[in-house]
Amino acid sequence: MSGLVLCCAVGCSSLKFDRPGSLFGAPDDSGASIDGVKGPLERDLAAANRQSATVNMEGLRDYEKAQAMYEQGDFKGAETAFEDITQDYATDESGFFRRRRLGNMLKPKSALQASYYDNPLVEDSLFMLAESRYKQEKLPGAESVYIQLLQQYPNTRHLDKSTERLFDIAMTWMDFKTTTSDEVKVASHSDTGRASKPEVVSNSDYERPSFFNMFDGKRPWTDTEGRALEALKAIWMNDPTGPLADDALMLTASHYLRVGRHAEASETFRMLREEFPDSPHLKDAYVLGSYVTQASYQGAAYEDRSLIESRELKTRALTMFRDLSPEERKRLEEEVYRVDDAAVAREFERSLYYLNKGNFDAVEMYCNYIVNKYPQSKYAGKARGLLAQLPEFRKQNTLLLALQGITADDIPSIEDPAVARGPGVAEDSPALPPSNRSLNNPEATPQPEETESKSPRYLPSWDMPKLKPIPTPRLWPGQKDEPAEPEMESAPPFDSESQKDSGRVKLTLGEE
Repeated sequence: MSGLVLCCAVGCSSLKFDRPGSLFGAPDDSGASIDGVKGPLERDLAAANRQSATVNMEGLRDYEKAQAMYEQGDFKGAETAFEDITQDYATDESGFFRRRRLGNMLKPKSALQASYYDNPLVEDSLFMLAESRYKQEKLPGAESVYIQLLQQYPNTRHLDKSTERLFDIAMTWMDFKTTTSDEVKVASHSDTGRASKPEVVSNSDYERPSFFNMFDGKRPWTDTEGRALEALKAIWMNDPTGPLADDALMLTASHYLRVGRHAEASETFRMLREEFPDSPHLKDAYVLGSYVTQASYQGAAYEDRSLIESRELKTRALTMFRDLSPEERKRLEEEVYRVDDAAVAREFERSLYYLNKGNFDAVEMYCNYIVNKYPQSKYAGKARGLLAQLPEFRKQNTLLLALQGITADDIPSIEDPAVARGPGVAEDSPALPPSNRSLNNPEATPQPEETESKSPRYLPSWDMPKLKPIPTPRLWPGQKDEPAEPEMESAPPFDSESQKDSGRVKLTLGEE
């Protein structure tokens, strides 16, 4: 109550609401400033810069000493010094604490806390450590450190030099050789359409190192081949736009081709075609890629994805590269024909599939399709031979026929179409089984076949009776529901019994 009396005594003149900068008045920015205000990100960056400067001063002396030993030729001492720097200043995944080591287990948390953030000291020390080992020809240790540098610092300024060293190490361990299309023997196809493996003709001097190594200090103790491929992979994975990326991919694919790993070679050639369309190895990537892709084709009983891709690569190579020699162009064209022949083998394999199932109508349909669509293929003769034997197969029991497992090798090839069609048949007519006319006496009249009692089939027969529809009368123009009356001139006589339901279609059983 006393406060209220005091406020009334003072008056309202002391409460000035229009004062500049007051709660209810207009703001005054003449004296306001945010120069000393910093956000959280700016404070973190400033703290990181101060911490980095402190660490640079602490580790700079050790780095300069190690650098001096490297320049003087003391590579072993420089290796030890640079390795100590990389271990002392290495951090964990967070980057704020030192890496967990056996010597850091008993240290307090304050000693384990890192006093720097993303310091380039460790980056340069890792590179110089790898260089020191490379100068001493300790190539396995140098390769491991180079790959560690590219993994921890993907945007390192030592990227070009590191990839050059990795390429040289891989070439030292493995005598990698690029493969051209002239050195590869073309794959062939069997009667089932399965492709054989392409072979490198000049592959006798390509020696693979042994898995174990006990005497050569430049090579790793085990798996020299795998370590060399790992070095090449690190090049095109970490420096895809560098000058050695396409060379590393080409060497990797050529190695897979020479050692017979065609699935890996096909995938590597595909990456080379897609990622490096301007590479000088593009022509070999298309031609050799078609070889190894065709080699992965397992036959007519399997999917044809690799066969289609192989043909597409060959046709693209014929279209894209105008500098192909006449021998290379002729060779590719012959391979395209060979691939097309393997595609016809798939159709013939389908006819054999339906033959083993007892569906003889489907067999006849596929065989006629092969004869008419691919008359120049070798499987056209196989189809004629199967058509000639089809009447004998119809008489057999379907279960016993399925147990025989008839293949393409069991079907004789008839190259002359007249043999399969028989005499007196037009040349453009479909192939038919030979008649029972005697070949020695052509003028002899054919004797009717004796009807034999057919044994019951163990499997359901596919010879179903066919329905022959009777055509309905023509409708009047504009009418859809009611049939039109036939014309008087051509109208048959009226039959009350047969035309009771003249608007309906009658189906009768018959044979074609």
